[in-house]
Amino acid sequence: MTDTPPPGYQPAPAPYGFPQPPPHPEANTAMVLGIVGLCLSVMCGGIGVFVAPFGWVKGKRVMAEIDANPAAYSGRGNAQAGFITGLIGTIFGALYMLFWIAYIIFIIVMIVVASNETDSTTFDNINAMLSSRI
Repeated sequence: MTDTPPPGYQPAPAPYGFPQPPPHPEANTAMVLGIVGLCLSVMCGGIGVFVAPFGWVKGKRVMAEIDANPAAYSGRGNAQAGFITGLIGTIFGALYMLFWIAYIIFIIVMIVVASNETDSTTFDNINAMLSSRI
């Protein structure tokens, strides 16, 4: 009797390499916080400065935990994406906030300067000057 497999039989593939460790449970959270913070910083005038630092800090911490024990966790790419996008979002958000603060200060200064103006030129004086020349 020969040991031939039945027709259509496919042997199971032999496993190769090492099994991948599970992803770090907070790697995706860091990535999402970084991306949301970057988007809010760019599109909403700096509001992301309140979200992006969390992605930055969490991404840095998760990368350090993965680097300390690479056999326990994977997902360094997601943590690194959260770190980088959180950093960029924090920078953009801070620049936007500085712009808005400078803009508000500019408006306040212009209002103060305009209220202290002692120019006696009014529409009545201008109309009187124009009517006298005609």
